[in-house]
Amino acid sequence: MVHEFKFMIGFSKWMNWEEKDNFEDRKCPGIYMISITDKNLHGLEVDYKDVVYIGRTNSMNGLRGRWKQFEDTINGKDRHSGGKTVLNKLGPYCDWNKKLFVCAKVVSCEVKKDKRTPADLRRMGKIAYLEYKALAEFKEITGNEPEYNKQ
Repeated sequence: MVHEFKFMIGFSKWMNWEEKDNFEDRKCPGIYMISITDKNLHGLEVDYKDVVYIGRTNSMNGLRGRWKQFEDTINGKDRHSGGKTVLNKLGPYCDWNKKLFVCAKVVSCEVKKDKRTPADLRRMGKIAYLEYKALAEFKEITGNEPEYNKQ
């Protein structure tokens, strides 16, 4: 039985994949969720029923860099494990008849080793925690893990 669930993590609203480069905090690390659907989710609050993948990044390129890796992979370059799972099931992005959406939760911190503080390292750990928290909540509510996190 699926229950209504309100996120406590504080994700952004859904954005069209093509508009992700307009996301103000795209250079920051954080966690993100992806939806592949026939619906128009743009600007809507996130609901687990629409989520097919949950991921994270602590890299210097932030969310922008991780999303680029996902995008490269669904377009045929092998750079992201979740993207590879999507590509194997749906084929190249240009052939899809579904829409791609993304939302994010940013955790502001310095990730460069020569500049980060103990507080930054704790925040980086929070990113990993938030990813697993979202995965656990998803499984608690739906009984499964997201479709493309199962590899």
